[in-house]
Amino acid sequence: MNKGHMKPLYMELADQLTQEIGDGTFAVGAALPSELDLAKLYGVSRATVRSALQRVQDLGLISRRKRSGIRVEASKPRAGFRQSLSSIEDLIQFAVATERHVQSIREITASPRLAAQLGIAPGSRWLRVEMLRIDLAKPTTPICWTEVYLDPTVGMAIRRKLRKHKGLICELVEQHCGRMVREVRQEIRAVGLPARIAEALAGEQDSYALEIVRHYLDQRGLVFEATVSVFPADRFTYGLRLTRHE
Repeated sequence: MNKGHMKPLYMELADQLTQEIGDGTFAVGAALPSELDLAKLYGVSRATVRSALQRVQDLGLISRRKRSGIRVEASKPRAGFRQSLSSIEDLIQFAVATERHVQSIREITASPRLAAQLGIAPGSRWLRVEMLRIDLAKPTTPICWTEVYLDPTVGMAIRRKLRKHKGLICELVEQHCGRMVREVRQEIRAVGLPARIAEALAGEQDSYALEIVRHYLDQRGLVFEATVSVFPADRFTYGLRLTRHE
């Protein structure tokens, strides 16, 4: 592995595994070595291997099962970016695997339409951050357009850091304002790709898209951040795992 990497190490390993599956080093239907063996083979930690395998699995190239191990399912990645969320930590992982390109930052007054969409008071003041989210594996095609709305007090405290910070914005809020995320509430609906962002996403107006609205609540149950993300349908898959409690 390249020690002078610019990407996270697990992304480098994921890229290498993807290439080796594609060139037949690991054939479709064959079993991959175990996590421990892969860690030894590539000289990385088991945690790095686990994150890399998740990335390769999200591309549809492998499957992982307790009894049958890791199997190669396809030689080419399926289209689109797959996100599977079950915790706030998964959101942080999404931020690591993608890159934020800030387009604009400005204060706005919530219109009746925006207020209804976010469940906030009409006429209230917010700092709005508009940005594109880029998949590091496919940097020429944005995954989504995101608008982040921040409580103005919070927004002013971190405004100058927003363009350079690489992680989640809520991490900045915690570091500089002491407001920790205790809960994220999320709503998903199908929409037509709005004209105002179709060009930025290089997509077709009114084509199928997924809109995800999230509210970030602090220790007191107060919303300090809300986000609206629009994903073209052919670039994103949202995964959800349900388990039965014994």
